[in-house]
Amino acid sequence: MADGPDLRYAQVLMGKIEALRGQPREAWPSPCALTEPLRSLGAELDHPGWYELARLVHLEAIDVYRADGAEVAGDFLDDYRRTLHSLGGVLVELRRYEEVLPIKQEEQEVSLRLAVVDASALDEANDARTTSVRILARLGRHDEAADSAAEAVREIRRQPDGKPGRPKGYTLAYALALYADCLTGVGRFDEAIGAAAEAENIWRRYNDADDEPDWLVTSRLDEALGRLGGAFAQAGRYEEAYAAFAERVETARRSIDGDDDFSGLRTLAVTLNNVAIALGRSGRRREGLAAAEEAVRLDRVLAARALDRQNRFECLFPDVEASLDADDQPVGRELFDDGGLSEVNDLFDDDELDEEFIENIEFDDEIRDEHLGDFREKVREAELSLCAGLYNLGSDLHDLNRVEEALAAGFEAVEIARRHEDAAPRLALALNNTSCVLADLNRQEEAAEAAREAVTLLTTLAAADPEEHEPTLALALHTLGVSAPDREEALSASLRCLAIYRRLYRLDPHRLAGDLAHALTDHGVLRSRRGEHAEALAAAAESVAMYRRPAARHPARYGGGHASALLNLAEIHSAASSLAEGRAAAEEAVALYESLTADSPEAHEHHLARARSVLAGTAPF
Repeated sequence: MADGPDLRYAQVLMGKIEALRGQPREAWPSPCALTEPLRSLGAELDHPGWYELARLVHLEAIDVYRADGAEVAGDFLDDYRRTLHSLGGVLVELRRYEEVLPIKQEEQEVSLRLAVVDASALDEANDARTTSVRILARLGRHDEAADSAAEAVREIRRQPDGKPGRPKGYTLAYALALYADCLTGVGRFDEAIGAAAEAENIWRRYNDADDEPDWLVTSRLDEALGRLGGAFAQAGRYEEAYAAFAERVETARRSIDGDDDFSGLRTLAVTLNNVAIALGRSGRRREGLAAAEEAVRLDRVLAARALDRQNRFECLFPDVEASLDADDQPVGRELFDDGGLSEVNDLFDDDELDEEFIENIEFDDEIRDEHLGDFREKVREAELSLCAGLYNLGSDLHDLNRVEEALAAGFEAVEIARRHEDAAPRLALALNNTSCVLADLNRQEEAAEAAREAVTLLTTLAAADPEEHEPTLALALHTLGVSAPDREEALSASLRCLAIYRRLYRLDPHRLAGDLAHALTDHGVLRSRRGEHAEALAAAAESVAMYRRPAARHPARYGGGHASALLNLAEIHSAASSLAEGRAAAEEAVALYESLTADSPEAHEHHLARARSVLAGTAPF
């Protein structure tokens, strides 16, 4: 898509629109003649910065279709559906979610009318329902989203098996996956397993039915295994979760077609990264670390290959300055016996390229620069993938108390992100994780500096796109609240963090409970250090209460946070001379840490030692 509308074409369309507006409707070639240029203009304006104008254009077209409140005639029904679809898309881009819902509801109804004569329109009806479900979830209306997703599954089951368009199995699998996500959103975790398992089984059948399944099927099976593993983990069924995650990795390995399969190796690296995170949350920290390490090794190889290909292209097709600097030395194609043909075929993975293709690059700077831009973009993608792998690896190492190695990974991730423009989200995450490690090494000024930079970057990003970046901004503010030596700066950051998390929690309580509880724990610590014991006790007690339910269901992910919250509560009670309450909280924290340490001593034994020390300090005299 172009960066913006073709304003010359838009002007032509406006001329047609104004001409029709100036005529009585009865004089138009057809009752909906005005809608054709309006729809074309709306499509032309479908660009960032122009969405509001596109919305107004689509609304005018819809008003024409709905003239005098009459039902849209059958001859124009499909065009009307397309206009509703376009308007819905523009409203989503504008984040006017409440307005999307009635538009998508009408699009679904119109599509069902069309399906009476063309069953392929069922796909459009199903897609409109899917968008409505996702919008309901975004608005925090999770019960409605789950009910609508359940109805979607029932409707699809009733649809004919041999209908034209998308295979029914694909549509059902998509709907089941969405239903599983919605069930998680309302805390119905056991039911989510059932929906996720059925979706995974559908994709597995498609995959097994073909000796060479297409990319769509293999990628959807990968997603389905990840969703199923996550659903098992949410319900505390860790062995089944591990089996799903392990199969996900093996499926990605089998899809690789040799050592030169860049795309297959990239998919494996991404899968390993995702699985590493999931395994860590499931208590499989050692396996998660192994997956993260393998992902980083792969990403290093792929980044080096991408850079090598870029360098080879620049060697084969040097710019004017490099050619002039060479004097009488061989340069560019002169370095190759065959004039660079075999090199070009290798660089572009195409044995059919010829001399004309080479000459177009050699003698047209615009074509050369376009290809060079493509090679540079591949380097950027590969290096930023390595950056993400490194900060995930650093997080895994930090969780296992291997802080020096974690710091090295974090520093490298930051250095890579700084090399690339428009990499602020990656840089902010790398800085945030590095700040956490620096704080554990008591390098407070460096930790605070990294956290401040992350907050600055994310504040700018969140101002432009709050839905995308506010959760990460809250994370960085949490980190700054912990690391800032100045207590006023720390309190300000912590309060901003809590305000964001509380708002996000109201929209998605089952997914955000752990983040808010963790922030409350550290807010309590900060308040206690300031001598504000009432505020400290309130935050600590709220944190413990918020952790109890998710920690009971998913101890591998939330048990450590729950134990930390209890230990913080114990220390606050003790500071206020409430020794009995402090001892009860410390005893519970020690019991939790003992259980966690048995499964993962590297991650928890140092916390257990501290908990026992706090418990000893609450002993009666």
